[in-house]
Amino acid sequence: MKEAGRFPAETGDDLSQARELALVQTLMTNHLNRLMAGPASSASSYQVQTGGSLLRARLALASGRAFGSSRNYRIVAAAACELVHNASLVHDDLLDRDTTRRGAPSVWKRYGDGVALCAGDLLLCAAFGVAADLDDPSESRLLAQHLSKMTGRIIVGQSVEIAQPENQSLPKLRAYLEATTAKTAPLIELPLISGAAAGGADQHTQDCIRQLAAAIGLAYQIIDDLDDLKSKRQPLHPFHAWHHHRQGQREAAEPRIRRATRHAIASLNRARRLLGKLEHREKISLGLTIDPLLAQLEQRALAHRRNHHSAGAPEGYDSIVAG
Repeated sequence: MKEAGRFPAETGDDLSQARELALVQTLMTNHLNRLMAGPASSASSYQVQTGGSLLRARLALASGRAFGSSRNYRIVAAAACELVHNASLVHDDLLDRDTTRRGAPSVWKRYGDGVALCAGDLLLCAAFGVAADLDDPSESRLLAQHLSKMTGRIIVGQSVEIAQPENQSLPKLRAYLEATTAKTAPLIELPLISGAAAGGADQHTQDCIRQLAAAIGLAYQIIDDLDDLKSKRQPLHPFHAWHHHRQGQREAAEPRIRRATRHAIASLNRARRLLGKLEHREKISLGLTIDPLLAQLEQRALAHRRNHHSAGAPEGYDSIVAG
């Protein structure tokens, strides 16, 4: 690594995950602080400093450890994944007009729409910047390739969702599943595949990781969509889970939510099977990081099922014509 991102030399006692997470956060902060001063860089630093679960960093570190990638690489990969994630959050909040993020004013609310747009772009640039700082050219190139592929999928998936075609009929189920997976799964796949690829995982293993990420991503997005019903955000876009778990446009809330949560939980169970298959084949352990995520998502799904009476039909539903 270059001086600004150099880490302590390895010793007999490996760093704990908490120590590595601290290094990830320091790397992100230091890289953003080295950028040209201005509103966008201030807003980017503000976004990163709001905290969060660091899930993508945890996944990248766990994958790197499991597959034997170098310490420097996995810390840089974890930082790059978190920067991409934060960029997506800044842009999502701007699009959805969410005024808070992690208990604080969202970037657009604090800095304005234009600066928020620039801040999201700058965070994406920073992800590639930390990847470029890796001393090993092959590791730098590998990480940049995965960053480019995954961020491209996220951006295109998001664009499909927000596009406003003249024909407002709902997309078919296959198109819904593809768009839903595209906007969420890459942020699960990126940290997992970056560590596996750097550790020499073969194509079969990488395919299994992609399937695992797709299963988690689909469940995550369905549950996230159900969260929208509480805020009654208007209008619901055509790729919203509310529309694609119905039998008849005017169906009541309870059966729709029950169907959606059943779909989400089935996808989580598929993820558990894929995780078991991956761990058995590679003789690795990723469950300590992934199992809590799956359990948390399942609890959120079950909470929606229990509380369906309070959800009701979202306002403005008639603005979307059923396909």
